[in-house]
Amino acid sequence: MHISTMLWTGLLAKGLGVMLPTLREQFSADTWMIGSLIAAVNAAAGFAGPLSGPLDGIFGTRTVVIMSGILTGASMILASFSTSTLHIALTLCLLAGPSLYIITVLTRAMAGHHFTTGYAIATGIGTSGHAVGLMLLAPLTQVLLDTYGWRSALLLLGAISLNLGVSGFLLRKPHRAEARKEYLPIGSSDEEPSVNNARSHDTDRNSLLRRVKNVVIVWKNLLGCAVCSRAEFWIVFPILGCDSLAIDMWMMYLVTYAEAKGFSGYEAVTFTLAGGIGNMVFKIIIGLILDLEFLKLRLSLFVTIIAGSLCLLTLPWMNTYWMMMMNAFLYNGLNGMIGILNDIYTRELFGAEELVAAFSWMGVFKAALVLTFGFFPGLMFDKTGSFDLAFVILGCVAGLPLVSLFAEMLLNRMEGAIALNVRDVTDDAGYIHLFFYFYITTLSKGTTGRKWLWMGSHRSSACRLGIP
Repeated sequence: MHISTMLWTGLLAKGLGVMLPTLREQFSADTWMIGSLIAAVNAAAGFAGPLSGPLDGIFGTRTVVIMSGILTGASMILASFSTSTLHIALTLCLLAGPSLYIITVLTRAMAGHHFTTGYAIATGIGTSGHAVGLMLLAPLTQVLLDTYGWRSALLLLGAISLNLGVSGFLLRKPHRAEARKEYLPIGSSDEEPSVNNARSHDTDRNSLLRRVKNVVIVWKNLLGCAVCSRAEFWIVFPILGCDSLAIDMWMMYLVTYAEAKGFSGYEAVTFTLAGGIGNMVFKIIIGLILDLEFLKLRLSLFVTIIAGSLCLLTLPWMNTYWMMMMNAFLYNGLNGMIGILNDIYTRELFGAEELVAAFSWMGVFKAALVLTFGFFPGLMFDKTGSFDLAFVILGCVAGLPLVSLFAEMLLNRMEGAIALNVRDVTDDAGYIHLFFYFYITTLSKGTTGRKWLWMGSHRSSACRLGIP
């Protein structure tokens, strides 16, 4: 997980952002066009996320990580021979982005399975690759760019990326039953056909329509589409989606933004170095604090979301070197905290068994956000000559997940009120035979949904409430 997140941030997110001014001059393109290219790479990676589950079930995590690591390095090497922005986009969108994201999804889910205790600090150490990517690979990209040019820089970075495939050999091969236990058998059915309709069902099975329907059901189960219909998904996704959109735009455009403010290229890269240090420090601290249960999860999310939003809102007024350094340190540190908190929040809501599907589909919708809005900071710069308004808007976007936390709080209160009303049901007319099944999706106390089962009979003024 550490190496994949390091390469994701250092190469695809920040590395391409460092190359943005050079690629813009090399291909005589506008800023928003190169920014759209980088956003497309990130989006293509997210859209490939749902393939993580089927690939894991068929080949196993170890094999998928090895092959994806090799494809990542090969795609960076191929991109160095590109003659246009379209060539770079196709190479990175089809190979590098999906390969790296699939590795990230599978390793995050693997951590959720293996670490029943100490999950927060384990996630902090694993995802600290983001910080290492900012501290090492982003400055390295600038050095390679100035020394050898963008083609040789991509070639050397691709060679470095090939080590990810070698790292996959260190993973322990999961037991075959464990790798497939979350998927339903192909021939599963909820209801047995009646005797009278057996002949008609046998006939229907042979029809083309039924075959297509069965294929759709099988792929729906394999891809884990069911998580998208759950309330928990739409509670937790805004936290990941808005935060990822803001940090992706920050990494893409910060170097160009700093140069527009009058800083040199090397000074701009040191801002990313400060951000990487803050990301690592804050992740380790929050991991230890959460494992020791000094802070509540939702309170921590609330505070970090507000603080991160304020960092982006105040960025246009950071005009000195040390103010930019401090802003980058704080914002990336807070972003790292949100990443850990969001992973813990997701496991709390979905459980370890559904983490692959949850992470994959959140990646799909996050990719749609990045693809839709990834060009607008560059477009605003091309039109106005400044990134100030764009980063103020990003600060507002970073604060939107607060709505999700308030929505969860309201749902919890509604659930408590409904449960209280059910317990207060009385009837003075004698025997009443009841069989009532009522399903409420709740998000409190780490459950992924609670079934309130009200069944049986009650006399006069009492009823029994069973909670399985």
